[in-house]
Amino acid sequence: MREGIIKKWQIDGENVSCQKIVDCPDLSKTEMYNRVMNWFNNNYSDVNSVILERDTVHGIITGKGVFKKVFVQNSVLRNSIVDTWHILKVEFRDGRAKITLSLTHYDESVRGSEPPDIHYQYPISKQFPFNPGGYQKDLYEKAFNTTNARAAETIASVEKALLSESPQTKKESW
Repeated sequence: MREGIIKKWQIDGENVSCQKIVDCPDLSKTEMYNRVMNWFNNNYSDVNSVILERDTVHGIITGKGVFKKVFVQNSVLRNSIVDTWHILKVEFRDGRAKITLSLTHYDESVRGSEPPDIHYQYPISKQFPFNPGGYQKDLYEKAFNTTNARAAETIASVEKALLSESPQTKKESW
C-alpha cells in the first residue's frame, strides 16, 4: 500500500504534489470556473483556509488550507497534534480542468506537562515516506496516510463540483 501512495505523489521543490485531469465535456472554461469558485467559497471560508488567487482570464483558482489533526498522539509526558498545510490549484480550459494539490508542511503542536504549546513546522518533502530516516518517521508516516486520504477526498469533491449539474451550497445553520 505504501508504494502505491508514494507513486501517486511527486516532489516538486519543497512541496509534494499530486494532480488529476478531469474531462468536462460540453462545459466552458467560465462555467467550470464558476462551479469551482462556488466550491472554494463553501470549503475555504475559515481563518485557516483562504483563496489566494482568482484569475478568470487565465482560468485559475488557488487556495491555501489545512487538514487538521492528521495525527494525534497522547501520552503521559507529551501530547502531539499534527496538521498538514496544502495548496489547492485548479486550472481550466474548455472541456478540461487540472486539479493540483500540493502538500507544503506539517505543523506539529506539542504540549508537555505545562502550557504553552510549542509548534514545529517540517517540510513534507523532507519527512517520511519520502525520507525513511526522517525525524519521527513512524509519526509522519501515519500523518501522511491520513493526509493522503483527505487529499483524495478533497480532489474528489472538487471533481464532483465540476461535474455536477447544480451548484453545491452549504447548508444554512442558524
